This record gives sequence, C-alpha cells and structure tokens, in this order.
Amino acid sequence: PPHRSYHSSTAIKTDDGTRLVIFGGNDDSKCFNTVHLLERVGNGKFGWSHPKCSGDLPKPRTGHTATLLPDGHTILIYGGWDPNTEDENSDEDLVFGDSFLLDTKTWTWSKGPSPRFGATYQSGKSAAKNGGRSRVGHSAVLAPCSSDGLQVLAFGGRLPGNEFAADFQSMSFKV
Repeated sequence: PPHRSYHSSTAIKTDDGTRLVIFGGNDDSKCFNTVHLLERVGNGKFGWSHPKCSGDLPKPRTGHTATLLPDGHTILIYGGWDPNTEDENSDEDLVFGDSFLLDTKTWTWSKGPSPRFGATYQSGKSAAKNGGRSRVGHSAVLAPCSSDGLQVLAFGGRLPGNEFAADFQSMSFKV
C-alpha cells in the first residue's frame, strides 16, 4: 500500500494464522478507503495482499476507529474525517458520524448501526453534553450492554467546529 498515517490496523485470526487488516488513513494530499492485508508468507517474512471489497464502501477517511466484533471476522469502522475535503454544508473539514461493517470472510462492506448518545456523569458535575455522532480522533471499545447484546462505545474526539467531546456514543448489536 502507499505510505500513510492515521489508518487503522486490526488483527484477525484465520485458518492460515493471524493477518493485519489495514484500512483508511491519509498521506500528504489525500485520504484512503482501501483495505490491505499483511500476512506471514513463510520463513519469517511478511507480504501484502489487497482484497477486492464490494458492497457499501465508506468514503475515504482517517482518524477513525476499527473494532473487531466477537465473531472474529467483522470489523466496525466508526467516524473519522477527510481533512482534504470540506463539508458541502459549511467551510469546515468533513468529519464523519457514520459506521460501517467489513466482513473479512467475504470482503463485503455494509452500513453499520447508528451511534446513539450515552450520557456520562462525573461526581458533583452535570452530564457531558451530546457531542453528536460526527467525530475524529476518538477511542472505541467493545463492551457488554445487556444480557443478549454488545455495544461499541466511542469516547471523546474532535467534533466539527474544532470542539472536543467528553461524551460516549454507543453502537449496539445482538449476539
């Protein structure tokens, strides 16, 4: 793959061993929405492959999160931005609030769940305000949410308007 930064790297286990799935990122002039695999090819050496993905591909982005779901082969991509493209409704950089699922068995993209605001409280302080779905530079983790479900919780990040978030966004799944 071309040189890049602010991409995601997710380890997946396959029958052949562990592979690293690289998605997105940017160089000095553009963002990417390509997928690349780094895998062991023998004798302690590694090689790249470039799967052809189909489905509902995300727009090129950088600064997103990638979370491996419990099935071990689906990756949730959330948020990010394209610092080289302005939002068509404003003069600000394009910050994404969408999520996508990549099935690494079929290399098919689909739209992911919509993020929902999760109020957070600190002792003696009011709840963090809803920063909205669109964010870049946030963190994300897989967590239980009910007896039959899981959620990806995304915290913080930079919002449109160059503000910073102190809230959680939640994306839920049934298991």
